[in-house]
Amino acid sequence: MNANDKHDVWLTTKRIETLVDGIFAIAMTLLVLNIDLPQMLGPVSDPAIWQYMVSLFQQLGIYAFSFILLASFWRAHHLQFFYIEKSDSILIWLNVIWLMFVALVPFSTNFVSNFGNHPLPMLFFNVNMFLIGIFFILIWTYARRKNLFIKEMTPEHDRMVMKINYILPTAALVAIFITFVSPIWSPVSYFLIFILKNAFKKNIL
Repeated sequence: MNANDKHDVWLTTKRIETLVDGIFAIAMTLLVLNIDLPQMLGPVSDPAIWQYMVSLFQQLGIYAFSFILLASFWRAHHLQFFYIEKSDSILIWLNVIWLMFVALVPFSTNFVSNFGNHPLPMLFFNVNMFLIGIFFILIWTYARRKNLFIKEMTPEHDRMVMKINYILPTAALVAIFITFVSPIWSPVSYFLIFILKNAFKKNIL
């Protein structure tokens, strides 16, 4: 390893974490901006507003679902970087590409919100989730290979984090298959994230 490589390995992770926090704050805010305002022809009346609110329930549900998913991704990344104390250029770029797919979530959510009864928008959303999950795994695997962990890292915690990282792409693959049968039911598979994550944590704690 030459001097430049050694210097590169010891880059701090603080800038990565700052960028991650900023991207998530923007992406989570953009979700609510995708909720459509009513387009009413003629005079506005209470029945018309009520009808609009009823039609809005689907959009609000998708908004809440995506917001919670993004929050869980942010939490998982925070968990990863509790154990990762060093960085290099490759780790930075893995995080940047991962954030590219995270920043796509407001668009894929809006796509589903407007055309969720059709397979293609839901497939786009699920593939987006799958790629986010794959880069979770790549980030952790690379950090393990380069030994960028804190000295307190244990094999048990390594296995726990790796198991948690596999939950999202697995749930997304299940959702992709369900999309071809019934697009509207494919998001149900993402509840696996919360069920399995809690199960894995209980086994290690």
